[in-house]
Amino acid sequence: MKFKEIEFKYDAQAVSMNKFVELMETFTIDKKMLVSSYDDYFVDQPGNFIRYRYTDGRGELTIKRKTTDKNNNERIEVNVPTAGDNLKTVEAFVDLLGYKHNFGIYKTCKIFWIDKVVMVYYVVYDKEMKEQRRFIEIEANEDLPWESEQAAWDEVVKWEKVIEPLGITPQHRLRKSLFEIFRKAS
Repeated sequence: MKFKEIEFKYDAQAVSMNKFVELMETFTIDKKMLVSSYDDYFVDQPGNFIRYRYTDGRGELTIKRKTTDKNNNERIEVNVPTAGDNLKTVEAFVDLLGYKHNFGIYKTCKIFWIDKVVMVYYVVYDKEMKEQRRFIEIEANEDLPWESEQAAWDEVVKWEKVIEPLGITPQHRLRKSLFEIFRKAS
């Protein structure tokens, strides 16, 4: 599953971060992190995007492509590590590729690696640090050697049932990506 993202995303406006963390801490946690970063999105003419995620000491350029028009649950994803905050250089680079800056956000994420999935609760802010929305994601851990894509999907669905006490159900899955939610009209 190299370069494949398999995940479900949910609106978490009605779920407190504390409730999410309390539930996660009832499981065996392989690793956990609290991270914050800026995400700047650049768009080309056909509507594809490149995301530049960065903090002071680390950065990452990401290209994602849908495998279906129905939703964003499964996408091709390629990440290229970069040095820290190099927004001006990245902007010049992607401009030569035909991408123009569209919008930027700031995210704070509580991330838990549990069993074969990555569970994330995050808050999205605008660049003025005004809270925009909250989300929960369940993602198949892309670093694992999955026997098949179906095995990864089965694991994500299993964990969706596990966190149902938070109000997370299949009916609450979001079909849009962050890019589609926050994108500015051209």
